[in-house]
Amino acid sequence: MQTLSLDLTDPYILITQAIGVVAFGLFTLSYQILKPRHTILLQSLAHAILTIHLFMLVQFGFITFVAFFAMFRDLGSALLERRRDQMIVLGAFAVVIGAAALFLAQEISDIYALIGISFATIAQVFRERFYIYRFCTLVHQVFWLLVYMMVSSIPGIIFLSMILLSNIIGITRYALKSRS
Repeated sequence: MQTLSLDLTDPYILITQAIGVVAFGLFTLSYQILKPRHTILLQSLAHAILTIHLFMLVQFGFITFVAFFAMFRDLGSALLERRRDQMIVLGAFAVVIGAAALFLAQEISDIYALIGISFATIAQVFRERFYIYRFCTLVHQVFWLLVYMMVSSIPGIIFLSMILLSNIIGITRYALKSRS
């Protein structure tokens, strides 16, 4: 995998990182939207922009494919109302990602992305079960943080670090409240 140097005087690097800031800004904004369907739709747009950011960092490869295809997973989750239909979309997503990994995964970062996206997809299945959902998203966040470190995505590192910390705090608060 070829990654960009972090020469922040290079306009291409600045534009690449700025596009990442937009993508992760949309992800952050999506958590402020109260309607789950609208949250997921905004995350679909964020995944589209994230795909551009990753393409500019590493060209086309498995990581870029995962971000691009996650956009369709999110659209399916947002637009389909019946739980059964959502599960079909999630199952199809898992099959496509697994098949793509056979052909595109070449680096350790691709394996981390595969593990991360697998846990994100499992989390969608269990979104009604707090601990399972949060554990799966925690694993997803750890592996994608590693991916962003490996591809030099400064906004990805910052965003995932904050989300990971927020998730840990949320799990801890929920556990402490449950004991009371």
